[in-house]
Amino acid sequence: MCRKIFQIIFLIVIFCTTTSFTQQRHIPTVFIDYPYIDLNYIKEQIPIVNYVRDQKEADIHVLFTSQKTAAGGTYFTIYFIGQNNFTNVKDTVKYLTNQNDTEDISRKKMIKALELGFFEYLVKSGLSDKINISYTEPQKKVNQKDDWDYWLFRTSLNGNFNGQANQKAMYLNGSFFADRTTEDSKFNINVSSSYNENRYIYNSGTETTEILNLSRAQSFSTYIVKSIDSNWSWGIWGGIVSSTYANINISAYVAPGIEFNIFPYSVSNERQFRIDYQVKHIYNKYIQETILFKKEEDLWSNSLNLTLSLIRPWGNMSINASGSNYLNDFNLFDLGVSSSVSMELYNGLSVNVNVGYSKIQDQISLPLASETLENLLTQNVQIQTNFSYWGGFGISYSFGSIYNNVVNPRFGGG
Repeated sequence: MCRKIFQIIFLIVIFCTTTSFTQQRHIPTVFIDYPYIDLNYIKEQIPIVNYVRDQKEADIHVLFTSQKTAAGGTYFTIYFIGQNNFTNVKDTVKYLTNQNDTEDISRKKMIKALELGFFEYLVKSGLSDKINISYTEPQKKVNQKDDWDYWLFRTSLNGNFNGQANQKAMYLNGSFFADRTTEDSKFNINVSSSYNENRYIYNSGTETTEILNLSRAQSFSTYIVKSIDSNWSWGIWGGIVSSTYANINISAYVAPGIEFNIFPYSVSNERQFRIDYQVKHIYNKYIQETILFKKEEDLWSNSLNLTLSLIRPWGNMSINASGSNYLNDFNLFDLGVSSSVSMELYNGLSVNVNVGYSKIQDQISLPLASETLENLLTQNVQIQTNFSYWGGFGISYSFGSIYNNVVNPRFGGG
């Protein structure tokens, strides 16, 4: 009798152990949350997991965020968020791509970062026997000297032209950009010039009418921004602008400002709530006399800007509210609000919305003679308005197979 009881207990133990081992060897499902990803390449390089197209079905939600570096590269932060059996498992991996990296180099850096992030999940899934670990010999740290002292320069010249029997157009633009960014400061210089010409020819049969639309603009701007601590920064901006569209012969300005980020700058990849305040002194000289009967004037203005930005597993959201006014006349103001939201709602259903509205009461540079039909149609100069608005939306729904790791590159399918 005791022997039979022992045999039964032994069989139960073997069954439970086998069942437990089988349950532990679970291939995790992965949802990659980044719109600009080469998912086929990831499937080929990391086939040990199952990739799904629905966030709710995933054991691992992989969320990418990115920020541009001063040298033109991209600093990526990948958040690995465990779900289902991995609810308490989270990890973060960061990597950097340089401006001169080829697509292949950038993809290999991404794969290495993903492999590092998947490691703990694979071990907890009982797949450690499928993992090979290798090390490279650590290099001695060398304090490499930057011959350019963090300076980045960029210059460009571009243009285009097109035409037909009744219309001709030409556009030219040149610019120069210099930037120096370190951990605690930013310094920037930007110079640009543009020329835009549009010619319209209308032949009624008895007479020919030609309308010429010319606009030119030149600008020089610079700023310096310095950090105070993990939440505060200050800066000063300045520049000179000329624009036929805005009826500006010359406009020179200088504007000190201060910024407070409720969240530390160190978590700006996840969330930001910035409050910016600026005071600006402006000297304007106009091409034509303005609707306020001015040929030139000195002005003071101030502005307040609030920006909330969040990146979360369910999507991302940003809200911006801004206001500015001229201190010599508080009736001259501009108020604006805008928002964008992108959300994954439920099982393949996603939606994105962006809206904005501005109340405009500060068009002080409008020329007296701007309200003509020709100007309205050609947009040759600014036209008076007291508001502007914009918006857009998109919705998508995917259904069908969610477990398909097959890559088929035929006829460009890769």
